[in-house]
Amino acid sequence: MRALLEVVLTIIAIVIARAILTSVMRGFVNAGRAASAPPQAAAQNAAPQQNIRAGELHKDPVCGTYVAESTPFRRQASGQTFYYCSSDCKEKHAVLAR
Repeated sequence: MRALLEVVLTIIAIVIARAILTSVMRGFVNAGRAASAPPQAAAQNAAPQQNIRAGELHKDPVCGTYVAESTPFRRQASGQTFYYCSSDCKEKHAVLAR
């Protein structure tokens, strides 16, 4: 019975070690790709994607995340439409705008 338990624990340890090593190796590979990419390609990857299925993306003025035009969290003020990622951001911006 003890031998069976040791075999099971060994298999579990191998699976966990393999998962950790795989994650570390993927990190190194991705870092290498980012370092070897031309500066122009890196700048394109850093820019937000525009015109995705949900519509154009707009920057949340409170937290800075990019939000789809179809978001229910938006507000019109001074002839401008503001888009928010959550009701909390919408409320914070409304308070700051006063």
